[in-house]
Amino acid sequence: MVRYRPAAVGVLLCSLALAHVSLFAQTESADKVVAQARQLYAQEGPRAALPEFERALALYREDGDRRGEAITLGYIGNCYKRFGEFGRALDYLNRALAMKQGLGERLEEGKTLSHLGLVYWEMGEYAHAIDHLTRGIAVAREIENRQLEGAALNNLSLVYDEQGDYRQSLQQYHQALELHRETNFEEGEGAILGNIGGVYLLLGQYREAMRYYRQSLAISERLNLKPSMAQDLGNLALCHLGLGQIPEALSTFDRALQMAREAGLEKEAAEIIKGKGTALVSVGKYGPALEEHQKALQVYERAGLKRELIEALNELGKLYVLLGDDPSGEANFRRAIDLARSIDHPRGVTFNLIALGDLEWRRKRYEKAGALYHEAFELAQEAEDQAHMASSLVQLALNQRDQGRMEEALRDAEKALEIARGVGARLLEAQALFTLGEVERARGRWEDALQHYASGEEIVAPVGEPELGWRLAYGRGQALEALERDQDAIAAYQQAVSVIESVRSQLREERFRAGYIEDKYQVYVALVRLLLKVGQDDQAFLFAEKLRARSYLDLLNRSLPPVGDVDLRRAEVELRERIRQ
Repeated sequence: MVRYRPAAVGVLLCSLALAHVSLFAQTESADKVVAQARQLYAQEGPRAALPEFERALALYREDGDRRGEAITLGYIGNCYKRFGEFGRALDYLNRALAMKQGLGERLEEGKTLSHLGLVYWEMGEYAHAIDHLTRGIAVAREIENRQLEGAALNNLSLVYDEQGDYRQSLQQYHQALELHRETNFEEGEGAILGNIGGVYLLLGQYREAMRYYRQSLAISERLNLKPSMAQDLGNLALCHLGLGQIPEALSTFDRALQMAREAGLEKEAAEIIKGKGTALVSVGKYGPALEEHQKALQVYERAGLKRELIEALNELGKLYVLLGDDPSGEANFRRAIDLARSIDHPRGVTFNLIALGDLEWRRKRYEKAGALYHEAFELAQEAEDQAHMASSLVQLALNQRDQGRMEEALRDAEKALEIARGVGARLLEAQALFTLGEVERARGRWEDALQHYASGEEIVAPVGEPELGWRLAYGRGQALEALERDQDAIAAYQQAVSVIESVRSQLREERFRAGYIEDKYQVYVALVRLLLKVGQDDQAFLFAEKLRARSYLDLLNRSLPPVGDVDLRRAEVELRERIRQ
């Protein structure tokens, strides 16, 4: 996900009063090239700026200006950091640091320490990041440079965010924000506003996050900072996605991606692509979503971006599970958890624990699933991560329902609903409503179940979300059938089938077409059974023919699918016999 922006710790080159006019002209020319390169870096991105920085470096070396050379080495290192080439970035920045320390340039030393900290942050090496950023803050306070102190505080807060220490990071962001406002450093102010929005995004407080991102975007637009605008737009798209505003999310992702590509920001472009992939999943376009996630994953693998790789593995793993490829999904989740633990990234552990719990729940290993959900909830609660608290409670409630622990299931589903409504996460609210419907249906309270399903469908209908859509319609059909409202139940089942078929028709790979249907088989069985019961034989055989399509037939020939209780399996056997007759 696109989230954070380091606060700039730029340099202001001083004019050097040299004895010889020719040398002064040479130095002035190098300074001018650097100034132009800095402007290009801010407005167009590192790809456009790098050749100018390299030209300035050659001029400084010709002139023997070691201070100018050291500063320009740092700029080149930052360009490579933005490209995701961290080895080259560290090489340039360490050379710059050694030269600045040799020259006794304390301000420049502090800036480079902060930039080195950011490289280690990007690499997920948080101990090294904290060490360099803390040293940078110490230098800033020693020389009483408030702009450098604010930038380094902001950048240290990025590390605390990844470690789940949101209270500490928010406190430091606000402290840094005041420092930048005191020094009228608008670019840094915009970066910090966006980072505060990033914390609220991580906590699932999408409306609050959007408020900060819009302030950040206004500054980026006023200063014409295209790289920053791309990140701000990508973040706003994620807020739209969290609020269930899928069309707005997709269009905003497209704007952000265009800007990121124009600025040559490969990493940011990959994050936007991944976010768009998640949005495509929400509208049932699983094939294109798979392609987008795989593109992003390749960028992260190539660049060694561990934090981003953890999220990409999770998103791709969940998509594999949706498509019926559980082994690939599980491999992704376990790799992501190991990677998250190796870099002390608790949030990455949390959402992958939930994903693993979902797999165990699907396998009916309820004790294992419950343990994973509880562990995820405790981690999220410790970090005050509202979104993942609600997600783990939703899944825990479904797991408890299947264990017959109805009171606990009801309590956790209601708590999840309360959290989702509190943070304005509409799709999460719909998931909680579905879970409440499932619990009430299991308790035999059909009318209450119908009310929850209907409320969930009101949220889902405008935005798509096919996975939740078919489940809500199927649950409603089950409740209606229990109330002996057979025609209404048939309509609900047909709606669920329609959603499933709309997704399945877009899948190009046969293994995914077959895998996708595997945990949805019970919808067809329920529909055909009810149609036969009410004497609508033509319709029954129409849907029976869908069951005879190759992917369904492969499933039937392999074994009876795990679609529910013994009665449902017996009904499926009976149905096949009637179809043959």
